[in-house]
Amino acid sequence: KVDALFIIRELTKGGYNCFYERVETASSMRKAIQEKQWDIILCDYIMPDFNAPSAIALLKEVNIDIPIIVVSGNIGEETAVECMRLGAQDYIMKSNMSRLCPAIARELEEAKVRNREKHTGEKLRESEKQYRTFFNTSRDCVFITSIDGRLVDMNDAAVELFGYSSRDELMQIRIPDLYVKKEERTKIINTMMEKGYIKDYPVDMRRKDGGVINTLLTSNLRYDANGKATELMGTIKDITERKQTTEALKTSEERFRMAAESLTDVVYDWDIKEKVDWYGDIDGIMGYPPGGFPRTIEGWAATINPEDKDRIMAALEDHLKGLASYAVEYRVGRRNGEWRWWSARGTALRDDRGEPYKMIGSISDITERKRAEAELQQTLDRLKKAVGTTIQVLVSAVESRDPYTAGHQIKTADLVRAIATEMGLPKDKIDGILMAGSIHDIGKLSIPAEILSKPTKLTNIEFSLIKVHPRSGYEMLKDVESPWPLAQIVYQHHERMDGSGYPRNLKGDEIIMEARIMAVADVVESMASHRPYRPALGIEVALEEIEKNKGILYDDAVADACLRLFREKGYQLK
Repeated sequence: KVDALFIIRELTKGGYNCFYERVETASSMRKAIQEKQWDIILCDYIMPDFNAPSAIALLKEVNIDIPIIVVSGNIGEETAVECMRLGAQDYIMKSNMSRLCPAIARELEEAKVRNREKHTGEKLRESEKQYRTFFNTSRDCVFITSIDGRLVDMNDAAVELFGYSSRDELMQIRIPDLYVKKEERTKIINTMMEKGYIKDYPVDMRRKDGGVINTLLTSNLRYDANGKATELMGTIKDITERKQTTEALKTSEERFRMAAESLTDVVYDWDIKEKVDWYGDIDGIMGYPPGGFPRTIEGWAATINPEDKDRIMAALEDHLKGLASYAVEYRVGRRNGEWRWWSARGTALRDDRGEPYKMIGSISDITERKRAEAELQQTLDRLKKAVGTTIQVLVSAVESRDPYTAGHQIKTADLVRAIATEMGLPKDKIDGILMAGSIHDIGKLSIPAEILSKPTKLTNIEFSLIKVHPRSGYEMLKDVESPWPLAQIVYQHHERMDGSGYPRNLKGDEIIMEARIMAVADVVESMASHRPYRPALGIEVALEEIEKNKGILYDDAVADACLRLFREKGYQLK
């Protein structure tokens, strides 16, 4: 129905006011053409219980002169030629409906002429003319031969294909002599006598100069009035170039397979609708006999550790949808139950519509690397623990000598951790700056206790001694094995962004971020807390100092984070 409505729409667009009837069987066609007078018949080539040759034969049988045009979605040239020979006036591909109205206009005009011409020979000559046009203009070799192998007719494309100088010269050749293997001809005849046709049969044929051409043969039997098979009609397609390309591709794939198998990694080639091919010793790696490791996506998925499976399948699905790349690490189970770590990468190949049809990639066994990383992490954890113990000893030493300094360090450390967290620094950096905060004034151990606890203003000489403590702290810490730059944080925590700090007058990016955070926290805690030489100034005075000198003495981002903590998030010094 849809095709019929589509055709009527095309006719209406072409200026025809149509009355039509759609039939699907021989009996309904016979009834329709006998009961009404029709201008034209449009016929699909294949219907559920009917076809175009049968419709053409029925039209001849009832002897009513109505032009018939075959309208088909997929029809080969040999089939089209056969329909024209049987009596169809034309054929139209459904993909090229622009020819429909001109063809109908032509046939309606020619029908008027035929109605005036009662001689049957005129129609036969017209049909033969159209048949000959299609026969001669086909790009493929079109042939008619007798059952015993004589050439009855062959078009110009055949002359060119087989390398002869003329049609007459080629017509002298017997068909079996064109086959590289003459027994192929016998097999083809036997198949056709059994089935009535042969389609896309690969056969090697020989040119006049002895060269071999690879072809596909399609042919149908033709019968005489008594139903005896007398001739073969069909086409020969030259696929020599296509076959060479295919063989070159196979050679390339074989080289790829050999190269892949020589790699330490395993390469996979997953046909998304079918199986997975593995290149490399996947079976040996996973403890399976040859060919034993799964060659299906479901079988592979079943080997993935349950804790990793959802993550890996989600990553694969996202990649196939084009949402992300595919590079993952996960555990797979060997046949003996041992878990191995894999690092897998892959890329999906997509068709013209963007749909994935294949995925190619590689996997590496990274189990030993994972073990080394775990051991390294354990070593790092032990080192951090040792550094932490050392720091605690240093904190205790400061506390026993100067309780004011010890308390200041502890509160400053808590504030630097809060600021670093507010700024979104990585946990490892936060751990390091927290530890540095706990001992940032460790250099004061070298300063006389009476200066540290002096209740009055320091003299210039005394203050110059105080200003030495960052360098003294650096000297104490520089040889301590640590995953963090503790010595540099301590060394730089009194530097300022404009270069007015001490002891080295560093400025801007010369000061590491951890030291910039320490500088702000150190000022806030010092001003807000009680000191031997003055009472506490209060947190608001301290925050005003940070706000006033933001971007001058103190880093902008650090100052903003500190102000947010106190003014918006309710942070308090502990």
